[in-house]
Amino acid sequence: MRKSLLALGVVAAVSAVPAQAEYLFGFGSMYIDYQKWGQGFGNDASNFGQEISERDQAVIGIEGGAVFDWGQIYGFYDYEGIDRAGDDRGASLKGTIHYNLTESGVSLYAQVYNTDKDKNPVLHEQNRVLGLGYTGLKGDGWGFTPFIGFHQVNTEGGVSGSNGGMFGYVGYYNTDIGGQNFTFSTWNELEFARNDEYAAIQSTDFASGVDSESWGLNGSLNAMWNVTDHISTGILYRYTVNKLARKDYQDILIYRIQYNF
Repeated sequence: MRKSLLALGVVAAVSAVPAQAEYLFGFGSMYIDYQKWGQGFGNDASNFGQEISERDQAVIGIEGGAVFDWGQIYGFYDYEGIDRAGDDRGASLKGTIHYNLTESGVSLYAQVYNTDKDKNPVLHEQNRVLGLGYTGLKGDGWGFTPFIGFHQVNTEGGVSGSNGGMFGYVGYYNTDIGGQNFTFSTWNELEFARNDEYAAIQSTDFASGVDSESWGLNGSLNAMWNVTDHISTGILYRYTVNKLARKDYQDILIYRIQYNF
């Protein structure tokens, strides 16, 4: 039932976009990442015994976003493990939309995130969120956009359906330091009231359920040096709690080179 409501909400939001919507600004980029899972404070193996170094990988991706008078959209696609054999790769993609319901910036929010991996281990997970957001917190060179909504999940292991709720936000700040331009950004997603099966997978060894926790955290703190209008480079600090099949606090460093359209 909630899946139907989610689909209906997304369709309604997109179909309601005015044909003559005013484009305000946007961005787009392609990038190459290298993910070092063993660099940081939390360097534990996964909940299912995978050594942390086995997760190191190179990634190529594309992302973009746009702000209109009716709201905003964002999306990315990552092709993961390009330094590994062709049958041992993966892909992740995400799409979000805020459709403003009021002039103050209260918005209908929808998100779909999907990730797949071919082997070691085989993985499929899709997360869907429908709720409310707020797009009114912004200024010259900065913005902060929170949301909260109902969360659904579908996984390779057959865990599907309602997975509690999610609260999150995206923020950025663009500034000059020493005559150079930098962009600092962050995103964060707090999952709460998860279903028991999913909570066990994310917060206990081998999904035992022993001392399982019903919440998880997933986010990033990013610093990018905009060398030119088209070339940027920087570091992304990813952090998780009871997420990505690693219990407790874990983290990862991502090194990025980016071409801006």
